[in-house]
Amino acid sequence: MHPLTKLAHDITDKYFQQSMEIGKVLQHPDGRTVKVKSGCFRDPVYGRVSNWWTWNEVLPDGSLGLDESGYGW
Repeated sequence: MHPLTKLAHDITDKYFQQSMEIGKVLQHPDGRTVKVKSGCFRDPVYGRVSNWWTWNEVLPDGSLGLDESGYGW
């Protein structure tokens, strides 16, 4: 790994929380409960910070709403 790439990885690992995980149920910033369906913090191919996720709202009956996607929070 290039030394600058390693430095960038070290910085993101230390200073950025990676609280979103596939399968995790979280509180969306708009107040809804959502379940993370897919995504990644760091792109597995190029190693760049991506933080792009897909999630579904958890409906009152426990079922999942439509797919939504965007950058993590």
